[in-house]
Amino acid sequence: MNPVWQAIATFIIRKRLPILAVLGMLTAFMWTERGTELVQTMDGAILTDDPSLNSYHQFREIFGDDGNVMVAALNMDLRNLKDFQGMYDLSRSLAEQEGVLSVFDVTKAYDLRRNDSLAAFELTKAVSFRPSTQTELDSLLDRVESMPFYRDLLVDESGETVLMAISLDPAILDTDRKVWLVQTAKEPVQKFADDHDITVRFAGLPVIRVNNHSTVKKELYVFLALALIVMAITLLAFFRSLYNVVFPILVVGIAIIFSMGLIGLMGYKMTLITGIIPALIAVISIPNCVYLITKYHIEYRRTNNMLKSLILVIEKIGIVTVMTNATTAIGLGVMAFTDIIPLREFGIVAGMSVVASFFISLLLIPIVFSFLPPPSETQTKHLDRKGLNFVIRMLDNTVQHRRWMVFTATGLIAAVSLYGLTLIKPVAFVMDDVPQDSRELQDLKYIENKFNGALPFEIMIDTRRKNGILRRKTLQRIEEMQDSLAKYEDLSRSMSVADFAKFSRQAYFGGGKDQYLLPTRNEFNFISQYVQNSSVLGSLSSTKTLWDSTRQITRISASVRDIGSLEMEALIDSIQKDVDAVFDPEKYDTAVTGTTQVFIKSNDALIENLLKSLLIAFCVIAVIMGLLFQSIRMVLISLIPNVLPLLMVAGIMGFFGIALKPSTALVFGVAFGIAVDDSIHYLARYRLARKLGDSIKGAVFNSFQDTGVSMMYTSIILFFGFVCFTASDFGGIKALGLLTSLTLGIAMFSNLLFLPALLLTFDKEEPKVEEQLFSEATGGISDSENISSNGHEEISQEEEIPSDS
Repeated sequence: MNPVWQAIATFIIRKRLPILAVLGMLTAFMWTERGTELVQTMDGAILTDDPSLNSYHQFREIFGDDGNVMVAALNMDLRNLKDFQGMYDLSRSLAEQEGVLSVFDVTKAYDLRRNDSLAAFELTKAVSFRPSTQTELDSLLDRVESMPFYRDLLVDESGETVLMAISLDPAILDTDRKVWLVQTAKEPVQKFADDHDITVRFAGLPVIRVNNHSTVKKELYVFLALALIVMAITLLAFFRSLYNVVFPILVVGIAIIFSMGLIGLMGYKMTLITGIIPALIAVISIPNCVYLITKYHIEYRRTNNMLKSLILVIEKIGIVTVMTNATTAIGLGVMAFTDIIPLREFGIVAGMSVVASFFISLLLIPIVFSFLPPPSETQTKHLDRKGLNFVIRMLDNTVQHRRWMVFTATGLIAAVSLYGLTLIKPVAFVMDDVPQDSRELQDLKYIENKFNGALPFEIMIDTRRKNGILRRKTLQRIEEMQDSLAKYEDLSRSMSVADFAKFSRQAYFGGGKDQYLLPTRNEFNFISQYVQNSSVLGSLSSTKTLWDSTRQITRISASVRDIGSLEMEALIDSIQKDVDAVFDPEKYDTAVTGTTQVFIKSNDALIENLLKSLLIAFCVIAVIMGLLFQSIRMVLISLIPNVLPLLMVAGIMGFFGIALKPSTALVFGVAFGIAVDDSIHYLARYRLARKLGDSIKGAVFNSFQDTGVSMMYTSIILFFGFVCFTASDFGGIKALGLLTSLTLGIAMFSNLLFLPALLLTFDKEEPKVEEQLFSEATGGISDSENISSNGHEEISQEEEIPSDS
């Protein structure tokens, strides 16, 4: 026997009570430290040193949060007196609510009036009173309509949809109270709409954030419940024993507590990515239990000695289980080396959680079963299932006698998958994860159709000099830039300081609609003097601050459709060229920025880092396999069957139009780290058989007999475990569950068909006399043990069983 693992196994059984006590205390500690707080900001997924993020932070410092405005779109006739009065009352009462900074709509439109005594403009209310007659209402609305400043901002072109912009307190939006804030802001608007038989639709980033927040919080528990239920059902179906269900679930429960505790101890918060870790660990922890229990049943059948069997389990598959968990931890943990904060946190916690779940299962399963009665014939009957054994024999017969079919099918599948791979598009939408039939998405699309956009889009312009934005040349360039923006169908009408300058000229020359123009060179001096003497500037829309306090930096503000990352990148690139053409880089600093820009950068960075992590994981796992088997041929033989499922799933994504986005890119690293576990179990058993003298064909057959059932058990459990994620309301998480399940299902057949076929074809080496490294890796079975030609192991009866103390 391997002395190291024999000592470990003996220690675990002899010191089982102290180990249980320590494990119990650690679990209690992790429970007290568990992290459940949800992250609130939306810019954490972008690279920490990306210039776009720096520009966005500068923008927010100057102009405030561009993602704190909730928009209500009301289908109503503004000239209906009763409805207008109701909207007038709603706007003012809503503005008094806690957490609502301001409300801006037609009833709160501002007007500019020239005051010659002060040589300044006065900001007055265009709707200065609540109209009581139709005549008064018509007069007020006629005045608003005479101000082009508000064109297509408050009412759509058809006049059927009226916007109400509700600016919410960012300090509350960045806490758990944002759900309450958005709900209390929506309720009076919805009540007004119901009372007046009006349809209302809500959009804006606060609505999206609240939807994501509520869904993540709900699914954190839903996924856990579903995963545990699925695990229990599949374990019961396989083992037909309550013991073999309850105690693996106990292991899973403790592993979940450790994962939650790690999140808390690290000071991390739950995100859409880290929120799936507990359920992910629940699914990943089960295979350890299945392998240990199945091996225990096999050993007990041979030895008829419970404690000896438990020790042999640890000795024989301990290091193999170490390697399989190591590959899984690497597949997840390499994400810790990315530059994306949520991805880095996911990698750290997920990798450490896998390691923790390994130790928990390796300790708890042998210890718990050492206290239980020996397994009965009923409990070990699953080893004799005719159905599974028939499948194993059929697979073995296929690879032994019809390898050409396996290679032909594999080649065709790989060729088709490669073509499908070329069809994949790396595209994501801001509302990607929202169900297609959800009200949030339908409302957003409606508002986009009416106003050409609902997501913030900003251009920040630094003139590099105080009062630089009041220079006529700057205003002309801003107007030219706005004219360029107007040609883009996916952008709403923009707003800028140039619009304010035009409005100022209109006010200076009596308010006529035809006076809404930039001041001429001669007019500019005296109109700009009135502007500088005015006390309220840049706040015609209470939701938009047009410039900073020094009048050096300004913004051009618009809204954009959710057109997807690819089209959005093209749009931003095109607009950036326009910006560079209008604003001389030697005189102005400019940046296309805002929450939408951050989203695009985040999406690109996430995909790039996930694919880079997959490459790193592939290389690290290849090195581990090389150390384990000490053969480049065996490394290739072990990795190729696990690359094929990834290629097939990529092909399926291409053919079915499933985009490459962060959630789907995450599949490849997660699935690869898990799928390679089956290869390690199979190859470990294969190389052991070769070491003890089996032919290649005999070793392949014995490996099928010894590990095939466990591989099928674990693959089926993992398949259904990840299927749980398809219950998510997030499209990305649903795709993650579906694609990972598909990948692992394909990997099972790849490892049971393609891997043995490769061994039979390419492993031509004679077994070496000394393979100490591998002997240690597979449990170090001594010469007193041997594997007969029919695959059954015989253990010497002279082995000593440690006392139970």
